[in-house]
Amino acid sequence: MYGWKTDRVCYLYAIGNEMKLLNKKNESGFTLIEAIVVLVLMGILAVGLSMGLVRGVQNYVFANEATQLSQKAQLALARIEKELIDVTAITSKSATQVDYTRPYSPPSCQQSAGCQYRINMHDNKIFLEGISPVVTEKILIDNVGTYTGTGSDVFLAFKDFSGVDWIVEPPDNTVNNLAQINVKLILTYGSNQTLTFNTSINPRHGSSLNAPKLY
Repeated sequence: MYGWKTDRVCYLYAIGNEMKLLNKKNESGFTLIEAIVVLVLMGILAVGLSMGLVRGVQNYVFANEATQLSQKAQLALARIEKELIDVTAITSKSATQVDYTRPYSPPSCQQSAGCQYRINMHDNKIFLEGISPVVTEKILIDNVGTYTGTGSDVFLAFKDFSGVDWIVEPPDNTVNNLAQINVKLILTYGSNQTLTFNTSINPRHGSSLNAPKLY
């Protein structure tokens, strides 16, 4: 009788241990739903990180391109200022082009009567060329954007000493009454992004000094 009870107790004890082991195994694993949720979260995290990385790279590229454009614009404006600050005559002008004369100044100009040049904007580029002597046009800067052609939104604007548009005066076309030449560069980069640069040039051969006035 005691042997039967002992065997039964041992059997129940063994079953109890197996149930505990099964419960531990079940507690230490993941269900299918939990695995799916983890995968979804990891996918969302990966997409977010990749988008952040792409944006970071794009911002770096745009910033680098903008810096390069700024340097190119400064060089172009410096060259245009050098050309126009010593201008002695202007034969024609518009919002996109100016034909002008510079005095004798070797080695750039070796003609005693002066040299004639043209600054012109077309095909999204700004060019400098020689009229007399003839020099093939060279690009000053490219990636030029679109201007409205009205008001101050033009490449070139010429003002007299009263602040109104300066008019070419034949027959000698001197610049005695030319007080200021405003130059505006609109450059494009990236995805239709633009940068604008402005400078004002006061020709040295004007009849009045461009100095601050007291009122």
